[in-house]
Amino acid sequence: MFKKLMAKFGVGAATVDLQLDAPGFRLGEKVTGVVRIEGGNVEQRISELSAVLLMRVNVRGQEVTRQVQVYPISRQFTVQPKPFVQEIPFSFVMPDGLAISTPAVQFALQTKLDVEMALDPTDFDRLEILPPERVERVLRAFDRANLRQKADSGKLTPYGQEFAFFPAVDLGIPLKELEVIFFSTPDELRMLAELDLASGFLRREKEYKAEIVVPNELLAAGQEEELSRYLLAKIRDYANNPQAIPYVQLSAYQQGHYGHHGHRGSGMGGMIGGMAAGLLGGMLLGELMSPDEEMASDDAQEEHGSEEEEADFDFGGFDDEL
Repeated sequence: MFKKLMAKFGVGAATVDLQLDAPGFRLGEKVTGVVRIEGGNVEQRISELSAVLLMRVNVRGQEVTRQVQVYPISRQFTVQPKPFVQEIPFSFVMPDGLAISTPAVQFALQTKLDVEMALDPTDFDRLEILPPERVERVLRAFDRANLRQKADSGKLTPYGQEFAFFPAVDLGIPLKELEVIFFSTPDELRMLAELDLASGFLRREKEYKAEIVVPNELLAAGQEEELSRYLLAKIRDYANNPQAIPYVQLSAYQQGHYGHHGHRGSGMGGMIGGMAAGLLGGMLLGELMSPDEEMASDDAQEEHGSEEEEADFDFGGFDDEL
């Protein structure tokens, strides 16, 4: 009787340990592993075994955790006293709209063993979310073109996940910084980009919005060098002749015209990090953007490539890393 009483408070109770088949999984991939349950001092009845996917971000120095999804694994079973050991396999598909793991955005799996009328054993495991292969190839292509990611690259913003780059060598163009968010479609990969260019006698920075569309044939394996040349050529063209940058219709992305729907929360359908942004909620995300960082609507964007603050394409972002 004493052992049963103590088990209700977690002393001598069953333990749970989630073991992933790999330390990281790509967006859209199936996450697989097993949950190892070891019996305690007494028999215990389990109502439910589940894994909770959690996301942690930093909002102006404050850590914020949000529940992404609960994945049921098993229900209504009994854990016998030790030396009883049971391993239960599990799998789930990683949502496409989540963000990629960076110092500013982290993920974990919390395993919950719902014990009837007792303290529930839990387990926490870090989960690395890797970029889709097409996005990873673009990131590598930027690096090959001597565009390096900044320390705060990969911040979560109200519109998705923003990646920031700087020229590691003199590229012969007035580019100071490049920021992009990725929008994935079956036929191509689109990037909404902001180029910070040095202009005028005083070399003041001026921001220009642009779109870079990468066809699938350049995203195939073995096309790394061609992809790098393609991206650098696009950036050179835009940097050397910014007034000729085609107009970017942002509402098409906001309304999901280029991609799929089905992600939870707000944000843009098909946008890397769009679901993650929605999980934080509009009011919380609003805290991330100062007035001069808010994205203007297409109707308010009167002058393409202007320096007007309301047309900024910086998406806001987190100030500090986790």
